[in-house]
Amino acid sequence: MGMFGKLLLTIWLMGGTAGSIYLLGRRFVEMGMRVVQLHNETCLEDPVLWPTWLMTLILVSCVLGLMGIVCKLKLFQWLFSILINLGVIYVIAIMVWRLLMFGWIRKPTSMSFEEVYKNNSPLDDEYKSRLIQAMASDNVWEDVNECLTEIQFCEEAKGPEKFFANDDWKIEEFYEYYREGCCKAPPRCAQKLISLKEVSETDDCMKWANATLKKPTHAKCYNCNSCKAARLATYQADQDKVRIYTLLAAVFMFVANMFVSMGGFD
Repeated sequence: MGMFGKLLLTIWLMGGTAGSIYLLGRRFVEMGMRVVQLHNETCLEDPVLWPTWLMTLILVSCVLGLMGIVCKLKLFQWLFSILINLGVIYVIAIMVWRLLMFGWIRKPTSMSFEEVYKNNSPLDDEYKSRLIQAMASDNVWEDVNECLTEIQFCEEAKGPEKFFANDDWKIEEFYEYYREGCCKAPPRCAQKLISLKEVSETDDCMKWANATLKKPTHAKCYNCNSCKAARLATYQADQDKVRIYTLLAAVFMFVANMFVSMGGFD
């Protein structure tokens, strides 16, 4: 089984190298767009760095494994085995964190943003207080509001200062919730704005009306619950990506360990 295991391990490591490079490339492009195009990471940061470190760990272990097979260097083979086992521990830690943390920060609904944005559901009815406190509380939101205002998130600058072309919003799903919640008044507000006396001061429609009156050229409302829900929904959507990355990494490292046990380095 030694030669057969070595062949399978070589093919598997080559696939893991290519896959890691592709996923890492996507991650760096995503993060680069936010930093370069938006010039700020305060409000549009990438809160999920684990996949980046995980794919980097797999890439390094793949390269060491391939060098260990080709050059027959015991040191690289030993380092590969160590890194693969560290990766398994890392994946288990992420899975345990998700099981524990999401019980504290996430309610079992996939329509949280839509409920806040379209139906004016209170923020704490859709998101758990721990997540709101960490990402959308009053003391935190001052910095987020300042950041969104500074980068003119909902406004179209002209010439070399232009942040986005008309179709650039389609480049990344990351902007989807922000664009909807912070830059567009909910459809229900079109009817309520006709009779503002019947609208509560805490209603997003009233906030949107005030924002539009103060800045008629660019309708935006960074202090609306819909905008806060956009940040919370974006965080949860990014966290869901961790599940895909960890699943792929877990399968890869399990099979790699199996090939090593079959004599992949013999």
